[in-house]
Amino acid sequence: MAPQHRPIIEISKQLAWTYLRLQRMLDRCLAGSEASVARVRLLAYVADGPKRSTDIASFFGHAPRTVTEAIDALEAAGHLRRRVVPEDRRVKLVELTPAGREVLDRAQPEYERLLAETVGTLEQSELAGLDAALCKLSQRIEAVEAELTRASDCVGSGGERE
Repeated sequence: MAPQHRPIIEISKQLAWTYLRLQRMLDRCLAGSEASVARVRLLAYVADGPKRSTDIASFFGHAPRTVTEAIDALEAAGHLRRRVVPEDRRVKLVELTPAGREVLDRAQPEYERLLAETVGTLEQSELAGLDAALCKLSQRIEAVEAELTRASDCVGSGGERE
């Protein structure tokens, strides 16, 4: 590995581990409630607007069957519902129910408390720098993701673009 790439790998690992540790801490904080990080994540994603299960699977990088099982469980609990799209009855959208909104609303204070105790300890200048870096990284990831999507549509047997 080239020496100049070592800091990038270390920083990337640190970002990933920090995120995972925050998620584990939140899971512990939510233990004993009907929420978990996985459930809250799925509910929050659907709270932004109805989604197809295939879009949910793609967004979270899970197998469609895994997402279907999660949606089934949340639907059985009354937190999500599926509805048919009138224009295309083959398509079902998953949407948040009022009970699902309540789960999110109950989890939100724990999430905010945890963030205040962790991320909230950063100085304003550190938060601004982190925000700027994450925005720039997110934009670049979107561009690379779009390029990879285009490339996968055009990849020949040799892995080269046609």
